[in-house]
Amino acid sequence: MKRLLTLFALLALTLSACGAQAAPAMYIEPAKLTEEEESIAKLLGADTDQFLLDVVLDSTVRSFHVRYYDLDDGGQWHVFSESRMALDGSGTKGRMAFTYGDLSKGTREAVQFGKGVSAVSHTPPPEEDAGNSMSCGSSRLSERREVVYEEEIPLVLQVVTSKNGTVLYDVDYFFQPEAYEDLGYEHVYALTITFSQRSLGELEGEPEFSRQD
Repeated sequence: MKRLLTLFALLALTLSACGAQAAPAMYIEPAKLTEEEESIAKLLGADTDQFLLDVVLDSTVRSFHVRYYDLDDGGQWHVFSESRMALDGSGTKGRMAFTYGDLSKGTREAVQFGKGVSAVSHTPPPEEDAGNSMSCGSSRLSERREVVYEEEIPLVLQVVTSKNGTVLYDVDYFFQPEAYEDLGYEHVYALTITFSQRSLGELEGEPEFSRQD
């Protein structure tokens, strides 16, 4: 009986250790708003066309890179807009807001780390109206995702089409773009972010935008 009780005790400890997995030290996740913040967000329309994210990093972060992609007919992603921002590691907890409808029609990024707040807008040149009524649907990052420096994290995957009904895959299908090849949608877009321990000066040849505090 003593041996049996010991086995049960060991099994309980093992199950407890398996179930209590430590949260990653660095991560990005959909923002957890307080009741007051939710009320303000709804008042400002942030519950409709804004995507709010909480970010936790460490003091070695020096920049991040946001990319906007479109999918070509061959199933390959191509960057059509991008931006970088410098971080100095003094603020390791932050919040990001991405405002968009159709990702190709213009977006706005707002970032807060510590007391500094920065924002940038992407406004592409107007395109000729094709005469078709387009609708768009998006999937977003829905859970906490570990941040690993230099690894791209998909935040939004979007379909814009004149077809009735759309199939929306999880954002991780960014890494399997061939899944959209046979669906016949006119446009498929993606929004990603990459955090880096390299400064903007070390990332030569990459576009940057100025900080607006």
